[in-house]
Amino acid sequence: MLSTCTIGIAGHVDHGKTSLVKALTGWDTDRLQEEKRRGLTIEPGVAPLVLPSGRRLALMDVPGHKDFRKNTIRGLSSVAAAILVVAADDGIMPQTLDHLEILRFMGAKTGMVVLSKADLVDEETLELAEMEVRDLVQGAFLEGCSVVPFSALNRRGLDHVLMELQQVADAVTVDCVHPVFRLWIDRVIQAAGFGTIVSGTVLSGTLAEGDPVEIHPTRTTTTARFLEVHHERVPRVEPGMRAGINLRGVPLEAVDHGMALSSPGYASPALYLNAQLEISRHAVKPLINRTRVKMHLGTGCHNALAVLMDRESLNPGKSGLVQFRMERPVTALARDPFVMCSLDLEAVLGGGTVLEISGQKFRERKAPKIVPFLECLVREDVSGALDMLFQRSGNRALTLQDMTRATGFASRRIAEHLDQARRQDRYVSMGQDFYIPKAAYNHLIREVFQALSAILSENPLKTAVTAQEIRYRVDAHLDDTVCAHVLDALVESGMVARTEGSYRLPDRVTALPRRQQEMVQRILDYANKLGWRTFAVGTFCDEHGERYPRPEVQKLVDYLTAQKILVRLRDGRYMTRKALEEVKEKVREKIFRDGAVTVADCSELFGFGRTRGISILDYLDSTGMTVRVGDRRVLSDQYAQAFWSERHRRHNGSSNS
Repeated sequence: MLSTCTIGIAGHVDHGKTSLVKALTGWDTDRLQEEKRRGLTIEPGVAPLVLPSGRRLALMDVPGHKDFRKNTIRGLSSVAAAILVVAADDGIMPQTLDHLEILRFMGAKTGMVVLSKADLVDEETLELAEMEVRDLVQGAFLEGCSVVPFSALNRRGLDHVLMELQQVADAVTVDCVHPVFRLWIDRVIQAAGFGTIVSGTVLSGTLAEGDPVEIHPTRTTTTARFLEVHHERVPRVEPGMRAGINLRGVPLEAVDHGMALSSPGYASPALYLNAQLEISRHAVKPLINRTRVKMHLGTGCHNALAVLMDRESLNPGKSGLVQFRMERPVTALARDPFVMCSLDLEAVLGGGTVLEISGQKFRERKAPKIVPFLECLVREDVSGALDMLFQRSGNRALTLQDMTRATGFASRRIAEHLDQARRQDRYVSMGQDFYIPKAAYNHLIREVFQALSAILSENPLKTAVTAQEIRYRVDAHLDDTVCAHVLDALVESGMVARTEGSYRLPDRVTALPRRQQEMVQRILDYANKLGWRTFAVGTFCDEHGERYPRPEVQKLVDYLTAQKILVRLRDGRYMTRKALEEVKEKVREKIFRDGAVTVADCSELFGFGRTRGISILDYLDSTGMTVRVGDRRVLSDQYAQAFWSERHRRHNGSSNS
């Protein structure tokens, strides 16, 4: 049971919806001058209601005139339940049918019927009106609901309406499929001293003051400066609440109804929506393939081309798969409900549920890959849908959030399925909630091993390969976590060895050709001759003429570095590891004697100036031997402790002998 919810007040024009809301709440939801002048509702209006139990509701009063059908759909887009208002003297009228279809397509689950203007008819007429209503709602979400006679004039039935509203509110539940904050914007105002405030009904997740939010479809990120529910400031908002959100630094013209708010990074705009569409039973003709329509999604209205996937027409009362090709990008998620109207908004043609946010146009030749997945989503076959989703994802492991976003199945249901599949050894779970089918995981193991072997065979001088090199060779989109998990498995099996953050084949021996052996010896002779002075590859090549090509020398120097014979400093220059150990001893003695070493000491210590000296000192910092404090460097605590422990061990060893 939700702490609060929004209930739609629907029905034909002049059947007393606004009067009912005023009798229940004391609020007149017709706030515009034009509404007062014409005596009818034009824009959806919201009124707070506190039930006798203390429970708080929001009543959404929508226009009943067909000319404002677009506004009606916007108002009913996020309601959890509804009161269908039917005037007892008029009975069922065209917009009664329209509104009932809109509510059904938008996902209302429960509600009641109010027979308004009960003071204008006798009891027999009331009974006939009730029978007519019950016939109408048979098979719909209002089947079996309460039908309450009411009069705004003498307030007949008001207490009964309130009592039934309590029952309706108690029955409302919301299955928050997506684990993020979402809200369709249905009203935008500018408040003096505060700036832009948007309003809507919270669909899922929670939002607290100061939390980041993303505006769609522009994908602008801002923060919630403050939050209101029914004109009272609150620290956070939850599903079902009518929320007012003050957006920090967002100008009034940057937002409008029809746009959406969500937690950043979860949703993204798309041009193609694959959906299950049902044609209204009241439609006068079939929907023909490739008809241009108006698609009402959330609080927005969008032009789209309806492409039927498996037929050329769809008859009234029938369902089928369709791709909506939007005129402009829209931000939707799987399981979002929608209503479809004719292009001139003269009639509700149908409605349904978004099944998949797609990045490509549907083509008939692609049907075998797309349609079976969508059919699994329609019949809520979690196992089949996930199997197909993984097939379409290739080597990618998916998180629980990825699967929820792609299928629209509740995370709880997916987690239960994954748990069972993992126990059956069909799936492998990795760090950070990643999952991958066992067969795909075994394939990935082979791919990673082959990539490592290929990289090493292409460059005989290369002794080890980084995880990033392997990942790009296998799949540039492969997640770092997945790649690391696979490499760990290969290391654990003994097929691969890890060395200082890189990976190598344990049995691989590098045998250099005779010419390269000679070049290696010449490089080492040159480096040993320089002693503490560093050298660059270009300098070596310059001093030896054109005899040694620079690319080949660079490969050999990289090889010697991987073999830990040479050390590469941050400035791209090299020295032998033997020379580096001598430098470290010199620096250590200097720090023990004077407490620290500075850049000014480089000339005295190394015999060359500051530029090359800084590079050596930076390298010692990076290894953890020294720590920079201002312009001085001292031995790190860890290094000093290890050094004295080693000296103590050696001293004790020599004493015992």
